[in-house]
Amino acid sequence: MGNEMVIALIGAGSALAGALVGGAAAVMGAARAARSAYFGPLDVARREGQREAYVALLKAADTYEAETATALGYARLPHSDRDERARYRSAISSAAMPQPVAASVRQVELEGPTRVAEAAKAVRAAAQELAVTLTGIEGGFENPDEGLDPAMPDQAHAQHEALRSAINAFADVAGRRLNTW
Repeated sequence: MGNEMVIALIGAGSALAGALVGGAAAVMGAARAARSAYFGPLDVARREGQREAYVALLKAADTYEAETATALGYARLPHSDRDERARYRSAISSAAMPQPVAASVRQVELEGPTRVAEAAKAVRAAAQELAVTLTGIEGGFENPDEGLDPAMPDQAHAQHEALRSAINAFADVAGRRLNTW
């Protein structure tokens, strides 16, 4: 074989290798583009579902926080009149139900991710702890002769602050999740 033939074979081999590398890169690029075209809308829909779940929890938690703040104001007032005690007891009783918060947390747990779900669980735990204390305060109104444990309103106020902190922490974690891609 002459030098020309060796040069031609090397050139042909190089062209074939180049075509294979270029073709593989084109196939991978096309696959990546197809994946983005397919998963892009799915990712947008998933993010929208997460946003809706996060907003629902924040609304439920903010509503519960406001209702309990009002009820806690009643717990510190003197209650001499039977009708007045009944009104206060009713307000505390309705505020002692964190079920909407718990239901919203379950939705956030489904949507994820884990760190956002953990922050949501902290909101639920704080709401449930406050609800238990409010139920105890409600019992104090039910039996006025026994009186209300003076520490309970203070305990409830501390738990209310813990609830507010948990809500703020959740909002921070959820916001960071939604604002990162």
